[in-house]
Amino acid sequence: MDVHLPQFSQETFFAKDSLLHVDSCSNGFGVAGEAIPEIIRNDNLISGALLLCFVLTLVVYSFFRIYLVQQYRGLLHVPRSDRDLPGETTRELRLKLLLAFQTCLLFGIAIYFFSKTYVSDSFIVESDYLLILFFLAVVIAYALLKGILYTIVNAVFFGGKRNKHLLRSLLLISASQGVLMYPAVLLLVYFDLPLDIVLYYFIFVVVLGKILAFYKSYVIFFRQKGGFLQIILYFCALEIVPLTVLVGTWMALLDVLIVKF
Repeated sequence: MDVHLPQFSQETFFAKDSLLHVDSCSNGFGVAGEAIPEIIRNDNLISGALLLCFVLTLVVYSFFRIYLVQQYRGLLHVPRSDRDLPGETTRELRLKLLLAFQTCLLFGIAIYFFSKTYVSDSFIVESDYLLILFFLAVVIAYALLKGILYTIVNAVFFGGKRNKHLLRSLLLISASQGVLMYPAVLLLVYFDLPLDIVLYYFIFVVVLGKILAFYKSYVIFFRQKGGFLQIILYFCALEIVPLTVLVGTWMALLDVLIVKF
């Protein structure tokens, strides 16, 4: 038999109480939770860029291993004359440029972490992407400035073939710095490696690159002339001055971007 119960029998005394139906209450209880801060390790774009750097390094090592070994041997080789200077194809030049861009990108990410930790955590730019792009642009401008200075000075005082050989060597050194810096940046982003260790490691890599650049400049241009004072002035003008400009530009950019209370 079909039995129909009245409507009031299905309701309780608290049926219309707001405490029983919290979802229908307009005013909620409690306090608002704090927003989860953005963590760069969870960012898909940064992870994709680091993964692309890893794939690029593997591809270069797999297909250009013999070429790189020859280039590193030639980095320490002392040429007897201009005829002993090796040449380079367009494909090899593009390879070095890609690795040099990887170095600039890793420098930009590292400068972002240094700025956030040692300088300030509040910037007028809310997007971390823009901050990294600003730092990346400063590093690329530094590399272009150094290349232009080397080209102008060496074209005035030295031969064109030796100038090209030095620029290729400097490009190789810059590309190698990116390969050396990649593990440190990876540990910094995903495993919270202390920034002090990363800073010391970066200083070591930069100083090692300056020593190789100093040696290569001396071997190519000043070995036969014996001008030790000239190589010191040459190196300070083309290596130390652009590096000082890079640091000054970075500090000036931070002074503009930092939120001043």
